[in-house]
Amino acid sequence: MTETRRAPARQRYEAEVIPGLESIAFDELCRALQPKVDRIIKLRAGFIRFRYSGAAQTLRSLRSVIAIYQVHQFPIPRPKAFLGHQHKTRLTRILMDASRSFASPAQSLGVGAAGLNSSVMRRLRQELAGALRLAPALDGKGELFIRMLPARETAGWEALVRISPKPNSARDYRVVNMPGSLNATAAYAMTAEGDLADNAVIVNLCSGTSTILIEHALTHPRHQLLAIDAMTAALDAGRQNTRASGLETRIQHIRADARRTPLPAKAADRLYADLPFGRHIGSHAENMKLYPAILDEAARLARPDAAFIVLTHEVKLLRQCLRQSPWQAANETRINLRGLHPRLVVLRRISTRI
Repeated sequence: MTETRRAPARQRYEAEVIPGLESIAFDELCRALQPKVDRIIKLRAGFIRFRYSGAAQTLRSLRSVIAIYQVHQFPIPRPKAFLGHQHKTRLTRILMDASRSFASPAQSLGVGAAGLNSSVMRRLRQELAGALRLAPALDGKGELFIRMLPARETAGWEALVRISPKPNSARDYRVVNMPGSLNATAAYAMTAEGDLADNAVIVNLCSGTSTILIEHALTHPRHQLLAIDAMTAALDAGRQNTRASGLETRIQHIRADARRTPLPAKAADRLYADLPFGRHIGSHAENMKLYPAILDEAARLARPDAAFIVLTHEVKLLRQCLRQSPWQAANETRINLRGLHPRLVVLRRISTRI
């Protein structure tokens, strides 16, 4: 008699994503997790639920998400019931198992919940930290992190435990940050536009810490990548990050004004720019001169079918500049980055002038 193996049970997970980029996360979940994933649904802006039966390490490698949480359901009417022996014992065991799955044991516990400063939540946080022998995280976001909220699919409450000691968006290669540095998940989203030939040349104007090119390189191993920035500090940061990513031989850093690069005309198959918002870097007055000049230089550098993918909070200014430019917006996505609402815009050529 042949023994039939039962397929691993599919567990519930929740992906936290940048609001506005749910479709990109959905695509990566389908592509990276098939055939072990199903029931992928968008709950609300910034959150996707799914069931998955594969290895947690695959989930930790997803690049389109901020963080992944395993969902545990508790049939309780209110948060105070978490303090009961049965539910607190189960919750402690869940957290212990999560910590043991990390490469190094967690050192701190963070709890996120509505009413976090209520007496019930304060007591629960203290008792969990004591049972786990962990220090409560001062910033609330510990290496072992749990969110608690009313159940979204059934009655009761849910405990969502992050499956990694830091968010997916906190890339290991980001050893140097600068004011205004681009979120790595947003950078990944910028690189998700279509396919390119193996020998494509990619130019990143205003390259900063090189996050966009690193994300691009991780997906496209055969492209030539050029980082352009006028700031020595930015180029140094970019070099350190590319070195940490193991990509230092693939990304060339060039100190130059993004408005007047030393590159030949029609050199680029794709261009990127995280344009200054005028907050951490530059000002609106400076951007009024910078934006049209960068659009012109990008048009000079672009091959006929090249896309120019930009991120900016100066939406009105970009639209004004496009009226006098050989570029037009083929696609525009509004996203939410820490309370800012920049646009990720894919530009395409509308003429051959310049």
